[in-house]
Amino acid sequence: MRLEKHLISILESLHDAVIIIIMDSTIVYINKAYTKQFGVPAKKIIGRKLSEIEKNSRILDVLKNGKALINDFSYVHSLNKDVCANITPLMENGEMIGVVTIMKDISEVTNLQKEINNYKHNITELQEKLEQRTFAKLKSQSFPMQKAVGLAKQVADTDATIILHGESGVGKEIFAGAIHEASGRNDKPFVAINMASIPESLFESELFGYEEGSFTGSKRGGKKGLLALADKGTLFLDEIGEMSLNMQSKLLRVIQERKYQKVGGTALHSLDVRIICATHRNLEEMMLAGQFREDLYYRLNVVPIHIPPLRKRKEDLKYLSQNILNELCAKYGKHVWIDDEVLSWMQSYDWPGNVRELSNVLERMIAVCNKPYLSLADIPEPFISDKSLTDPALKERWMLKESPSESIPPLEKLLERLEREHIDYVLKNTKNKTEAIKTLGISRKSFYAKLKKYDMV
Repeated sequence: MRLEKHLISILESLHDAVIIIIMDSTIVYINKAYTKQFGVPAKKIIGRKLSEIEKNSRILDVLKNGKALINDFSYVHSLNKDVCANITPLMENGEMIGVVTIMKDISEVTNLQKEINNYKHNITELQEKLEQRTFAKLKSQSFPMQKAVGLAKQVADTDATIILHGESGVGKEIFAGAIHEASGRNDKPFVAINMASIPESLFESELFGYEEGSFTGSKRGGKKGLLALADKGTLFLDEIGEMSLNMQSKLLRVIQERKYQKVGGTALHSLDVRIICATHRNLEEMMLAGQFREDLYYRLNVVPIHIPPLRKRKEDLKYLSQNILNELCAKYGKHVWIDDEVLSWMQSYDWPGNVRELSNVLERMIAVCNKPYLSLADIPEPFISDKSLTDPALKERWMLKESPSESIPPLEKLLERLEREHIDYVLKNTKNKTEAIKTLGISRKSFYAKLKKYDMV
């Protein structure tokens, strides 16, 4: 059998498209698969020069240099297709006489890749938006706080047990809530329990629940415990350092076995929760003093996160105050801003009660304020009577219950305030900064200059 006689039949039987070009770039052959894949009849292109049809064709490069291209990906404009091709020189008696190209239409693959890339881009945008939403309240310019938030983001989408260390009022529950929202359990319950508020006598019934008739006064039908309410979600155990050794022992058993029994029941119930703990106590010192179980400590201390107190991150006061003020304005139906002298006082005060104290002070100020801004006169007396107001001029103005800004504030200041609030609103209601710039109708350079001016970068 002489294969030469059957070469055309062989080429016609292939499912991949074949095109043969001679040295002057004239097309001399295409197979049926070429016509089928690309919708090009043989009579339409055979005899024509490829250099006229597709002047940037990769086949022409092989004609020039004689170097084969294997698995070459390119876009063919005349076909409006993405193709993968093997382009090989045709040789006769050691001399190149043309090029044979076997090609495949991969438009569907490239379109699919584009869709995948779009999905990836959308997922990235959604993740960024989710992160902005969940960790927005924890934004910080302080390195220790950034480090704590960064670690929280890293472990959010795992089931690792986390213990949050920090003074009272630093925002441990906000941290725990942000971690839950950024996790895969965010569509399930987030149950927060203050362990210090549960009497030892009620610990088991509150945590595990109870069966009907298990004790005098028990609720008909029994009661679900807090563990059951947190099923598939996140269980936040606040103030774990306040638990007695007996309570610690019972909690340890549940964490180890991931099962529990209701009070008065015999059935074992599976526990599927992510555990986040928090304390303002030094558990290591308590452990050495025999006040905290060593085995429980190491069960809980998988990912420790230390949240710095507000006095050690005063650079965040302006941003924190604005966030809290926005919520309070919505709550009280007021629209006020903070005078610069009040911000100066905030910087001089040490905030022993941390963010919780800051929130309480601002709420007290906005509740009694009848102006469009908070001034020195609105600062509660207990916070001035100590040594927090160190500037004698500011203290004198507070004592006189007046401030240079007690009169109508300058127009420039009001306009700046309005501009800042409008930019903030647009940023929160657009997909990205490019869309925000378009909505605001300003140049990109001007936009970023204003972000820097208003400390919104």
